[in-house]
Amino acid sequence: MTADRRWRLCDADWNHWPDGLDDQAVWAAAAAGGLEGIELGVYRADDELAPVRLERVRRLVDQTGVPVAMLLLSLPAGRWPGGALSSPATAAMVADEAGQVARAAAGFGLDTIGLWPGADAPGGAWEREAFVQGLARVAEAVAANGARVALEYKPDTAVATSVDALALCDVVPGVGVLVDTSHAYAAGEDPAEVVRLVGERLCHVHLGDAVEGGADDDLPVGRLHDFGAFTTALAEVGYAGAASFDLYGAVCAGVATGAAAVAESRAHLMGVTARP
Repeated sequence: MTADRRWRLCDADWNHWPDGLDDQAVWAAAAAGGLEGIELGVYRADDELAPVRLERVRRLVDQTGVPVAMLLLSLPAGRWPGGALSSPATAAMVADEAGQVARAAAGFGLDTIGLWPGADAPGGAWEREAFVQGLARVAEAVAANGARVALEYKPDTAVATSVDALALCDVVPGVGVLVDTSHAYAAGEDPAEVVRLVGERLCHVHLGDAVEGGADDDLPVGRLHDFGAFTTALAEVGYAGAASFDLYGAVCAGVATGAAAVAESRAHLMGVTARP
């Protein structure tokens, strides 16, 4: 039995970075493949959201009818070796960056941005308090630009599980949860149960497959797990946002090209979902 689908099935531009595809090729592939949006990955707003790039993306949206579905601000350790949200100095920089991302999101009609705090490692009570304060600062900067934060959790980071993410939602206004199915499987979680647990605080979804402990697997959807129960859970909670493929790890590892990984993933999901 298939589950009704109200949510939009989308690609992410970073799935095609290892293959060297430019924006025009990414949008053309999404349009040809029947995808309903594209998520943009951001490391530095001045780079990925430079005015010339935004104008090019707007033209492609107009030409293809494929909208921008989400902007994801990633905070990797490579850029933030001492942690991104765990000290007032770096948190202020991230807040400025997040404000820029939120302003760009507004230009695409979006009221949510994704945030992956990958540079912040698990720590003790002092580090945790600093992280909460840093996240609150970011959420305030994003809210000032009319948006909220969808917080992405991942094992071996300061936000390692769905429970960690929900605990932060409870204490930081303007924060919801970004559920990445790869990260859920890697954390030993059942993504369907996570969706039910998160409920109305589910703000965005990333789609990929993984083994327990394989936080960077990002395998094509359906390689290891059937996603029927997951899509049923999305229907049960009434999720009507975007769900973007996040297959970067598999593409980097040579498991498949970005285009092949997306096509395989879409085929599996089309087999377990149906439009109402």
